[in-house]
Amino acid sequence: MQEDTTAEEILARFSDLENNPDETITPYLEFNEEGKLYHFTPGGFLYRRDSFSEGAGGFFCGYLTDEIWHYRTDEGPEEEDVYEGEKRSWWRRFFDL
Repeated sequence: MQEDTTAEEILARFSDLENNPDETITPYLEFNEEGKLYHFTPGGFLYRRDSFSEGAGGFFCGYLTDEIWHYRTDEGPEEEDVYEGEKRSWWRRFFDL
């Protein structure tokens, strides 16, 4: 399988908070890099759209760490509720578990 150096450069650029502090990411928003269409899915997963696909998906190219993803998006880290002394994830709060 051939390496996607463009995807590697995208991930490196977004991961570099010191030199690129103001770049933001919007999930599912496609962007063109060197003639190829890319998008991030929630959680920081980078995909390249293939030429024969019409829907979401494509080729998985890599991912950003949670820290970088939360910094680059409006999605802050999960709020932690304390319920009877324990921390619950959002889905546990949603389903009241």
